[in-house]
Amino acid sequence: MSENLKPALAICCAAILALLAAACRSDDPAPTPTTAPAPTATTAPAPTTAPAPTATTAPAPTATTAPAPTATTAPAPTAEPEEPADGGAAFQIPPPTMTMLADGVYHYFGFFTSSLVVISDGEVLITDTSNPLRAQSLKEEIAKLTDSPVTTIALTHEHYDHVGGTGVFEDATIICQWNCQFAFALSPFEDVPTVDETFDDFMEVRVGDKVVELHHLGPGDGEATTVIYMPAERIIVTADMYEPRALTHKNWVDDKNFTGTRRILNTISGWDIEHAINAHSPGTDPVDLHENVEYYNDLYDAVKAAVDEAIEQAGGSVFAAYGLFDTLPQTLELEKYRSWAEYDSSLPRHVERMLLAIYHGD
Repeated sequence: MSENLKPALAICCAAILALLAAACRSDDPAPTPTTAPAPTATTAPAPTTAPAPTATTAPAPTATTAPAPTATTAPAPTAEPEEPADGGAAFQIPPPTMTMLADGVYHYFGFFTSSLVVISDGEVLITDTSNPLRAQSLKEEIAKLTDSPVTTIALTHEHYDHVGGTGVFEDATIICQWNCQFAFALSPFEDVPTVDETFDDFMEVRVGDKVVELHHLGPGDGEATTVIYMPAERIIVTADMYEPRALTHKNWVDDKNFTGTRRILNTISGWDIEHAINAHSPGTDPVDLHENVEYYNDLYDAVKAAVDEAIEQAGGSVFAAYGLFDTLPQTLELEKYRSWAEYDSSLPRHVERMLLAIYHGD
């Protein structure tokens, strides 16, 4: 029985009992109808039928990326979002940008994630779709540049925040380094991509008259880490291996191979590069890449020196150096990078992860 009907039934029963009692007493007048009124039809109103959804069940985001809800669900926000109670700045997603880097080659940055867009001879290649909402936005921005469909999606690695939403581009061929298959098989998300083509260490993809190279130089951020390079245009794309003048936040380093990342960054820093696209940054200046090469080398040298000293003091026993896990993350400093974002909060985790990579190779 509905909980909303119980009070109404109780009132009705009470009213009937009162009327019966009054009828049995000849000296009392019959109660008036107002003594215990029966509940009105509004006591337990039937729920209204929800309006049928429109044909566009997932409308594409506009340039403002956070469209106001309709009046039937919630009042539209004002142009100036109310400041949070804690005094912090209101969180807003900036509108997407599409920047031309070379003829037919663009850098799309939206929802805090980058994609390379290559257009040539009726074909379009893109990297990392990220999620369905962002993928739809990317699709709309590409439509402003060309009528050609997206024919190829090259994924930088296996992490879901980069591979979600590939289904928005229904007919595209999806390429990922072969280690992706293991992560996708374990993913709880329904829209992980079905990979059409895999490669081991190297693959060349032609988009019209343009050449896009896919390089797997070993594990970096994930096992399927892929560096995407256009040698003629001198453009490189990497994901989650560095940030401009900032340490990767401590929450996101558990799946990062620090010695592998160092090796990859040292390798690609010697390539001829004019633009270096980083997965979560709007800029493309190669200076950011080169500065992070120095950081990873300095971090490695400092941690390795501490390991060597501990082993030497213990007479050559590597096990004696395990105590560094309890002390080195809290004591090692790299003053050269103190001004970088996340230095104080995340350096201990970087030290710990580099220490583990030196011992275990991961």
